[in-house]
Amino acid sequence: MALKFEEWLNAQQGRTDLIGALARVPSLQYNPQGVTRQKTDEHKTWADLVLHIPEPGHIAVFNDAWQEFLLAKEAALEPSD
Repeated sequence: MALKFEEWLNAQQGRTDLIGALARVPSLQYNPQGVTRQKTDEHKTWADLVLHIPEPGHIAVFNDAWQEFLLAKEAALEPSD
């Protein structure tokens, strides 16, 4: 099973840095994604949510968080020795 950004972000809530603060933003706590036949673009879905946060500083933090998430996702897919 592939790592999802929502799961990864929720796990970051205990951090004391800006990514932890982003993870605690109430409007990002629950991201309902309906069932659809079309493949959803996870990055676009989350970027749209972040763009609606009134504080513009969250955009740069989201970009950093997304990069960390991609590294974690890649590491989760690599077979362990």
